[in-house]
Amino acid sequence: MELHVCKTTSLREVKRQFSTYFPFLKLEFFVYRHHTEETALHKKIYTGLYMDNTSEFFKEGSICFSPSTSIAEFEQKFQIELGLAAKVFRKSADTWIDTTQTAHLTLGRQNNMGASLFVPKINLHTLFL
Repeated sequence: MELHVCKTTSLREVKRQFSTYFPFLKLEFFVYRHHTEETALHKKIYTGLYMDNTSEFFKEGSICFSPSTSIAEFEQKFQIELGLAAKVFRKSADTWIDTTQTAHLTLGRQNNMGASLFVPKINLHTLFL
């Protein structure tokens, strides 16, 4: 599996590609900028349109991964290879949870954990048709 990211790649496109591989995981990006000595790095969830605005350290390239790649390795690849601060979240019932405590687990395992907790929404209007 591979995600190719260039400066004109939309944030939505990268997230969509990732979710086609892992529908119970969500990829978020953070603003990554160098500031003062007191706050060397500033991070907040990025809601803009294009990847090159997320980081002054951004580099175009590709990220290769598989279901056996750990969350920690995946996030580290974004940081080292593309200069992007990425974070993976896992679906848990009807919310998204941080995977920091389980970052040693693989993308495949985390996705399966999310799938096992997924409760499909029932449409009461079509339930009795």
